Amino acid sequence: MKYAFALCLAPTCGFANPLVDTAVADHIMPRLDALVASTADLVDAGCDAQAAWDDAAQAWIAVSHLRFGPTEIDNRGFALAFWPDPRGTTPKTLHGWLADGTLDVSDASIAGRGFYAMEFLAFDEAFWEYEGTCDLMAVLADDIHANAVAIQTEWADTYAGLITEAGNDIYRTETESLQELYKTVSTGLEFTVAQRLGRPLGTFDRPRPTRAEMRRAGRSLNNIAVSLESLADLALILADAELDAEITELTDSAHGQIARLAELDGGADLSLVDRPADRFKVEALQQTLTDLRILLAEQLGPQLGVVEGFNSLDGD
Repeated sequence: MKYAFALCLAPTCGFANPLVDTAVADHIMPRLDALVASTADLVDAGCDAQAAWDDAAQAWIAVSHLRFGPTEIDNRGFALAFWPDPRGTTPKTLHGWLADGTLDVSDASIAGRGFYAMEFLAFDEAFWEYEGTCDLMAVLADDIHANAVAIQTEWADTYAGLITEAGNDIYRTETESLQELYKTVSTGLEFTVAQRLGRPLGTFDRPRPTRAEMRRAGRSLNNIAVSLESLADLALILADAELDAEITELTDSAHGQIARLAELDGGADLSLVDRPADRFKVEALQQTLTDLRILLAEQLGPQLGVVEGFNSLDGD
C-alpha cells in the first residue's frame, strides 16, 4: 500500500478528532461512493451517454474539492478533470486520437481524458462525424470509472485511517488533519470564485463566456451550485453552532442568486455575462462567495486553530 509506511503499529498511537471522523464518514466517503456508482452507470451507458455523463459529472463536482491524498496519486485528479485548459489542448488531443484510432488512454495525455474530454465527444457535434467517437467514449468512461474506484478504494482501505487517526508521517497531529479539511474548503471556494466565475466573466470590456466550465453540456451554473453545497456541508461539519448560522446565511444567499440566474436566458452556461445588466448579477454571486471565504478565513480557521497554508492554486 502507498501509505503503509505512515500507519501506526498500535491502535492507540493516533490522535482522533470527532470533527475529522464526521467529515470522513458523513461527507467524504458517501460522495466518493456516489462517484463510483455514477461512473459505473456511465460505463454501462454506451454511446447514448449524455444523461449518464451529466450524473457522473455532477458526482465529480461534488468531490472535486478533495484534491489531496488518493486523488493526487498518479495524477488521478487531473486525469478526471483537466480544466481550465487555456491552450485548447483537450479538443486538439481528441481530434488527434480519433484521426489515428487511439483506444488506449490509461498512460496517455491527461488533456484527452476525464469528464471534460468526454463532454466534447458527447455534446460537441464537431466530434460526431468521426467513426470512432463511440469507441473512444467507451474507453474514456472505463478510464474515468477506474480512477474513481482507485480513489474510493484507497480512501476506504487506508487514507481514512490516516486522516482520522493522526500521529503518522502524513498527519502528525489532529490539527494537521483539521488544516487539510479547512484548506480544501477554502481552496474550493477560491477555485469557484477565480475559475468557475472569473474565467467567463473576464473583464467588463472583454467578457469570456466561451471559457465557462462545461458550457457545452450547460452545466456551468449548476457546477457552482453543486460545489457550493459540498463546500458548505464540509464547513458546517467543522464549524460551531454560532458560526453555522453565518455560513448558512451566506450560503442561502448564494443559492438564491444562483436560482435567479438560472431563470435567465444564458444562465445555465453563463453566456449571459455578455449582457452588462446580467453580468452584474454574476459579479454579485462572485462577491457573495468571496465573502463566505473571508468569513471562513477570519472565523473558522482561528476556531480550528489552523491557517490555510499553501494550496494547489498558488502556482509554482
